[in-house]
Amino acid sequence: MPRALCLMYHGLSANAAAPLGADPHYTIAATCFADHLDALTAAGAHLGSARDGLQQASSHAVWLGFDDGDASNYSQALPILQERGLRADFFVNPARVGTAGYCGWSELRAMAEAGMSIQSHGLTHTYFTHLDASHLREELRVSKAEIEQHLGQPVTLLAPPGGRAPSGLAATAQALGYSAVLGSAPGIARWPAAKNPTAILPRVAVTAGHLSPRVVQWFQRGQWALLPLQIRYQGLVLAKQLLGDGRYEKVRARLLGSAP
Repeated sequence: MPRALCLMYHGLSANAAAPLGADPHYTIAATCFADHLDALTAAGAHLGSARDGLQQASSHAVWLGFDDGDASNYSQALPILQERGLRADFFVNPARVGTAGYCGWSELRAMAEAGMSIQSHGLTHTYFTHLDASHLREELRVSKAEIEQHLGQPVTLLAPPGGRAPSGLAATAQALGYSAVLGSAPGIARWPAAKNPTAILPRVAVTAGHLSPRVVQWFQRGQWALLPLQIRYQGLVLAKQLLGDGRYEKVRARLLGSAP
């Protein structure tokens, strides 16, 4: 069965500071991102987008993705990818496109024309677990339609904001024309299980503390290397359930030193 390590990035910085409005925990230096790509390539990984990878069979695949549509996806990530002849998925919220700190439609169009995969992160970045069934369907439908209208490129993938995935999300997405949902639980993606309407493919969030040796270890050792991240993820899921999203976000901000 084909398998892939799916890496989830967010913003890139040109220096040590996170871009304005970006979460510093999920922001890495652009040079560090380039190092990841080069180290993975040297280790024998086949780098590319999930959009392309789901159509292929590979046991050495690493899928590259970015959530939120941060402006640095165009200014920093795109040139690095182009220099290496690589493609990635960029999951965006149409309601945020063109606002301060985020890519505009002209930038996303240039990325799509360069071969990048522009996909849905929902319409407004509202957590899907906060929506009832009808509002969830509208969030998915409108997001897909707006991206396709602006870019003329099919939207086939969905990544739920914050990894919040209500029961039945993949089936709802499939009914609206999405072919796969990529979540936030760490793990190794295997398909054609992606065609199962109940399947959500795992991804590994890359944060500021993850340097190239660790990322290569994920690729080379797979599930065993990801075990600490999986344990941590389950702990965070429990914390969110106990605290609720609002209190959890406040506690997280204090712990990371980003509380006002």
